[in-house]
Amino acid sequence: MIKKTTLSILFTIFIFSIVTSQNLELSAFLVPDELKENANSVIRFEDLHIDMTSQRDMTITKKIAITIFNKQADDNADISLPHNGRTIIKSVKVYYYDAFGKEIKKVKKKDFKDYSASGGLFSDGRYLYYSYTPTTYPYTVYYEYEIKTSNTAFIPQWFPLNSYYQSVQKSVYTFEYPSNIKLLKSENNFEGYDIANVEEAGKITYKGESIKAIEREPITPSFSSFVPNAKLGVSKFNLEGVNGAANNWQEFGKWYYENLIQSTLDLPEKTRNEIKSLTASIEDPIEKAKFIYKYVQDKVRYISVQIGVGGFKPMRASAVDNLSYGDCKALTNYTASLLSEVGIESYHALIYSGSGKKSINSDVVSQQGNHMVLYVPISNQELWLECTSQGTPFNDSGDFTDDRDALIITPDGGEIKHTRVYDDKENHQKIVGKYILSNEGHISAEVKMVSSGTQFDNHLGYEGRSNKELDKSYKEFWDNINNMTIDKIVVKNNKKEGKFEEDLSFVADNYGAVSGERMILPINAFNVVSYTPKRIRDRKLPVEITRGYYKVDVVIVELPSDYKIEAMTENIVIDSKYGEYKLTIEKQSENTLKYTREFLLKNGKYPKEEYKDYRSFRKKVVRSDKSKIVLIKK
Repeated sequence: MIKKTTLSILFTIFIFSIVTSQNLELSAFLVPDELKENANSVIRFEDLHIDMTSQRDMTITKKIAITIFNKQADDNADISLPHNGRTIIKSVKVYYYDAFGKEIKKVKKKDFKDYSASGGLFSDGRYLYYSYTPTTYPYTVYYEYEIKTSNTAFIPQWFPLNSYYQSVQKSVYTFEYPSNIKLLKSENNFEGYDIANVEEAGKITYKGESIKAIEREPITPSFSSFVPNAKLGVSKFNLEGVNGAANNWQEFGKWYYENLIQSTLDLPEKTRNEIKSLTASIEDPIEKAKFIYKYVQDKVRYISVQIGVGGFKPMRASAVDNLSYGDCKALTNYTASLLSEVGIESYHALIYSGSGKKSINSDVVSQQGNHMVLYVPISNQELWLECTSQGTPFNDSGDFTDDRDALIITPDGGEIKHTRVYDDKENHQKIVGKYILSNEGHISAEVKMVSSGTQFDNHLGYEGRSNKELDKSYKEFWDNINNMTIDKIVVKNNKKEGKFEEDLSFVADNYGAVSGERMILPINAFNVVSYTPKRIRDRKLPVEITRGYYKVDVVIVELPSDYKIEAMTENIVIDSKYGEYKLTIEKQSENTLKYTREFLLKNGKYPKEEYKDYRSFRKKVVRSDKSKIVLIKK
């Protein structure tokens, strides 16, 4: 009896010690099973509170706990907080817990590393950063911080679900603002989620609960286009010390022009006279604009400037003229100033850059965009000039700024415009080539490639590379050919015609597989599609082909003298709503073949139910590209 009592007391003490040394609410075992499905991590709770007390004062406080299930989600345990002279981190605390909710590490502000955000360029932005290396899984990170800023032009967006493979137990977002300020908002994709929002005088709150993780699927729209989110803006704001007020895009654009652009459009008299003289004999305004664009490309280089309001206000055109460098705003501004001198109107355009086609959110008037380009309406055309690149052709946005909404800034105000949309066939690549097949199966090849549209962008990166780098790149490009030795590489950026031209020759051993009296030859050597989207039994997301393209190959094949054709694939035609494919093989002589391959992929958006059909189309293309010819010895 005494022995049982003693054991009971010891067990009670043991349980008490566990309870008192753990935060049971953060135990990984309390995560509901439905939130573990497809999840590498789960946000246990998030409380983001933004208190805008005046046009020039805002406090951001955040408390969040995230349970990490595996190493694929370790980056969710890292903390990175931006700061500068106008954005101050008042406090930050971080705690890490094991699977049972027991604290295993505490991190204070002094433990963070402080990095420049510039990457070696001009910037006053910095980051407090802390990275955690786990020893076991699962574990939980909890952190909280308070940030004070005068930059009220940037109100954090609410994304309760901000990545694939992450679920959310609870997320709360609250924004408070003064009574003399109007709230602007855009609420997106709330349908189908447990989301509540409450709006009252001077305050709005969003709350999301039990949001399941989304598994990444191929060929989908951008993540932000289908997950719940809310973006807010205010009618009175401060941007790096400059007060602003706007209720619509017209007012915002006028404020931006008058406060950040108008005073920067100056040029030295010498340059003004020079540019007028250089273009005096050019009558066509588009040709005149092309000349000035080339003039800028030849004169300046890009360098980022992110200091104070200089991160948003262009450097004076006279300074760019003197220094011959600038960031996207400065070089756009310089080009606009030069065009103005020869009577061509142009307008600065704020835009989001990148291949994801992110648009300015037209529903919320606010400081948006991460890039600036130049909009030139001329001769009944709308031209878009990328002023930061020495390699980009005139009026060629490529996939960096194509097909998205931008904010045009004029002296009369702002206006939302859509950038250039490339037709599928404009994104063109043509290969004209020849290869000679030896009796041993080796090939000697010559290839000429010409690319335009967004296909130009895919090849532009080859310009300026060393021969060693190019050799490696082309061997990766033709990964279907082994044992390759490249003899010649000539690349040319033909900016005048908007084409990237490549001229190569190489030899490769054992391309044709010899077996006894026969040789198997994969007829398509230079442009083999090997990617098939993976099979998905229960597709959840819609299908989106973001950019189409059109590729044409015309290739002469000289067969070895000791062989003749035993079997040859028939001509192939695949016609689908998603694209078209055609492979034809012509026998020009006893030992000479000509194959022509055409592949058109069409951009488009389709319901999830069509994924199987799209995948079937891509499988047919892959199978056709692997077509073979059988040769037999004479």
